Amino acid sequence: MSTAKWFGRKFDFNFGNGKYPAIYERLQQAPDILASIILHIPEDILLYQPDGKWSVKEHVGHLSILEPLWRTRIQDITQKKAVLTATDLDNKKTSEAGFNDYTIAALLRKFREERKITLSLLDSMNVPEHSHTSLHPRLEQPMRIIDILYFTAEHDDHHTAAIRELIG
Repeated sequence: MSTAKWFGRKFDFNFGNGKYPAIYERLQQAPDILASIILHIPEDILLYQPDGKWSVKEHVGHLSILEPLWRTRIQDITQKKAVLTATDLDNKKTSEAGFNDYTIAALLRKFREERKITLSLLDSMNVPEHSHTSLHPRLEQPMRIIDILYFTAEHDDHHTAAIRELIG
């Protein structure tokens, strides 16, 4: 089975703010879920890059690299910007970061630290009260803060599934 391409996904954000606690919990648990899957996987499997695709380590590093983008997009919405900050669609930062040179423990720790900062930002606001939307530049659809959080949780799940495929 092959993980579906992220950029090919479509999203339906037709849900209420009542889903916020469940989405928050998914975001909160993501570092622990990743750690439980990969912490004791042998190094050769963590470095395996089938057909030049990302290794397990690169997937984990990628998740930590994107945390500042999620926070910026949350702030874009609170500042009522018309369009969300765009991402680097070529994932240049991930490709150039050299994640395969790091220990998996260090990569997991970095992801956990970055996610804690994101969760602290959310804890400082009343997310369900924010109904303003900003346009996602690639999806070309309006997103609320809760939509960004759902998108982030789905992104976590996408990379977790890819990691599961790599480790068999």
